[in-house]
Amino acid sequence: MWRSKYGIALVLALGLLFMAVPRLPVALEADADSVFALSWLALALLVIAANWRMVLRVDEERERRSEWERRLRWLEAQRKQRRFGTGAGQRRRLFS
Repeated sequence: MWRSKYGIALVLALGLLFMAVPRLPVALEADADSVFALSWLALALLVIAANWRMVLRVDEERERRSEWERRLRWLEAQRKQRRFGTGAGQRRRLFS
């Protein structure tokens, strides 16, 4: 799990978050420092969530299902071409 690039990115993002949180001036004020700190924390949490999702392989089943459906559509198209004789493998006669 940790050998993938997403696992490495997840560990690095968590490390950055743990190092930065004590140093960030987080206050519920409208000054530039607080706005930057809160936006940086939001971005860091989004990066961590995205990499965690990729490490858990949440979308793997959906990708497998869509690939299976795509192959079924391709197979059906090939069957229709063979049935009607419009496949690329058949030669057309120019002169009868």
